[in-house]
Amino acid sequence: MNKNAEKTIVYSLFNTLSEAYEARNILEMCDIPSFITNEAMATVYPMFDSNLGGIRLHIFEKDLDRANEALHHQSPKEE
Repeated sequence: MNKNAEKTIVYSLFNTLSEAYEARNILEMCDIPSFITNEAMATVYPMFDSNLGGIRLHIFEKDLDRANEALHHQSPKEE
């Protein structure tokens, strides 16, 4: 088995849980596994932000291209 197939990377840092959850939900809808870390720190310390490590969204390295496509090519919501 290819070691890189199971390697996880920090895909993005977020300042708020809602931003992190939104990105994770988009990935989930595209069948891209992901998980969030530093979630507890953000609830304990409301001023916790990316300068202190941020809320991290992790993905498998093998899914990087698919995640970029899913998260960066979303059409903006019309109001």
